[in-house]
Amino acid sequence: MDYVKYISSTAWRDNPARLRELEAARFACRLCPNSAAEGYSIEVHHRTYERLGCEVDGDLTALCGPCHQGVTSMLRTRSYAASAPIELVESPNVRSEPLFDPTNPGANE
Repeated sequence: MDYVKYISSTAWRDNPARLRELEAARFACRLCPNSAAEGYSIEVHHRTYERLGCEVDGDLTALCGPCHQGVTSMLRTRSYAASAPIELVESPNVRSEPLFDPTNPGANE
């Protein structure tokens, strides 16, 4: 399923699990005091993508925009940190010259 297309769809806006989470959270962020009543946008964060398009209670969490961005950033950072580093393979198209000219000290400043 195309995530961006789904999040922009009526199916997502009318998703029963999404609507129940917003109501259970009283249209407020679960992490801070921001609420829709105070003018904040309350978004619904996917805790898992296992059932994308068929979410159930517990798959989603109501968050304000800033908290949603922070949580997503933290989770991406953890994911990247846990992944193995990419091994670079020498390519005949890549030049292995130094980045700086050691014979011209003034040009390296």
